[in-house]
Amino acid sequence: MKTHPFNLIFGIIVILSVGVWLYTNFGLIQSEHLSEATITEKTHDEDGYYIKIDKKKLKVKDTSTWMLLETGEHYSVTYEWYGMKKPYVKEINQSHDKDQIGGH
Repeated sequence: MKTHPFNLIFGIIVILSVGVWLYTNFGLIQSEHLSEATITEKTHDEDGYYIKIDKKKLKVKDTSTWMLLETGEHYSVTYEWYGMKKPYVKEINQSHDKDQIGGH
């Protein structure tokens, strides 16, 4: 059976496209930093603790940190996400404060 060169080239393109898609959606961690961000809402459910900043719902992994945050206050927030995961808070500080919340 003869293989047509078009099939080989098409197969390589498909494999490369799938590889790039998988890397950008599941292997590449994306990050964003907001300064002077205001917390508009704090919620929690069985999945975890969340804050809402600029209409974005961010997960706070540490419950102690979540309890220290106050609605209506300004914070510098760095959050990350990858793939289909919900964005989570990586680092949060009060605006114009050198120390991180929690004394770290």
